[in-house]
Amino acid sequence: MDKHENPEKMQEQSAEAGKVEAKAAKEPPKGKVISSDYRELFQTLEEKEQKQHLEAESTPAVKKPAEAKRRSDPAAAVKAAVKAAQEGFDLLQETPAEEPEPVPPEEEPELEEELEPQEQEPRFRARGKHRRPGLITGVIVLLLALVGVGYLATAVGTQIYRTVTDDTQERNYDQFIKPVVMQDPAAFSSQEDADQKMVLAASLWKALEDNSAVYTDYDDAGRTLVPLSDVSDACHQLFGPEAELQLSNLDADTFFTFDQDTNQFHVTPYSTQSSFIPYTESIWNEDGKTILRVGYVAPTDSWRSDESSAAEEPSPVKYMEYVLDKADGEGEEYIAGVRVPEDGGTPVSSQ
Repeated sequence: MDKHENPEKMQEQSAEAGKVEAKAAKEPPKGKVISSDYRELFQTLEEKEQKQHLEAESTPAVKKPAEAKRRSDPAAAVKAAVKAAQEGFDLLQETPAEEPEPVPPEEEPELEEELEPQEQEPRFRARGKHRRPGLITGVIVLLLALVGVGYLATAVGTQIYRTVTDDTQERNYDQFIKPVVMQDPAAFSSQEDADQKMVLAASLWKALEDNSAVYTDYDDAGRTLVPLSDVSDACHQLFGPEAELQLSNLDADTFFTFDQDTNQFHVTPYSTQSSFIPYTESIWNEDGKTILRVGYVAPTDSWRSDESSAAEEPSPVKYMEYVLDKADGEGEEYIAGVRVPEDGGTPVSSQ
C-alpha cells in the first residue's frame, strides 16, 4: 500500500481491525477456562485500549470517531459485566480466615464498662483480699487463746478454792466424834482416865445411829431394845480395842437401863437437839497422832437451823482438842484423849 493513500481509507481500515478485535474478545478461549485465562484476556484488552488511547491522543483527528464508536459499543458493557462476575468468582474461590462478627457500636461501651472493673478490681483489691483472711484468722486465734486462758485460769482458781475450802475431811471427823461431843466430856489423856458413864452413853448413841433402821423391837414402855454386843462394838470404834464398858452402878435417872438377863439396853427416845454438836476447824499431826481442833456448837446457834436465813458458819461456844491414835499404828483411828487447847479453848467473841 502506498504511503500517500487517502487518510479516509486508512481510517476505515482501522475501524474494521477494531471490529475484528472486539469480536475476538467476545469469544472465550477454547479448552478449559480458568480464572487466570480471563484475567490474562482482560489484561491484554486493557493494554490494547491504553495503547490505542495513546495513539488517539497523538492523532486526534483520525481516532476520535473510533473512540466514540467503542464507547457506544455493547461489547464494552459485556466486558465490564464479565469482569465483575469474574472478580466475584475469584473471591468465592478464596477461603479467607473467619473474622469475629463486629460488635454493634451501641453495645461496645457497655462491654467496656463491664470488662474494665473486672480487670481493675483484682489489681485494686488484691492487697486487701490477701490481708483480710489473715486478719480474721488472727483475731479468731487470739479470741480462742483468750478464752482458753480464761477457762484455764477459772479452772485453776476453782480447783485451788475447792482445795482450800474443801472441808470433807473435817465433816467426816465431825460425824465420828459426835456421840462423844454430845456428852461434853471432861479432858482425859487415856481411856482409863475417861468418865465411864460418858463412855457408855457415847457408845450407846453410836450404836443407835449406826443401826437405827435395824432396831425394830420395843418393850412395853415403848423403849427401843439395843443388844449389848452392838454397844460394845461401838465402844471399841470410839475409844480403841482395849476399851471396856462399865455396867455397874448405873444411875436411875439416865435415858436408858440395862437388863442383865437379856443383855439388852432399854433406850428412851431422846433428841440430840438439846446437846452440843462438833464443828472441826483444823487438823494437824503431832507425834504421829492426829489432832482435831473442835468447836462446840450450842443448840441455840442459828447455823443448826434449817431456815434459809441460817448462818453459813457456826459460832462455837468453846473449843477442845481431840487426840486420835491407832492401835499399834495400824487400823482405824480412835479417840485416845481430849484436852483443853493452849489458848484456853474460849472463843475470842465470848471473852
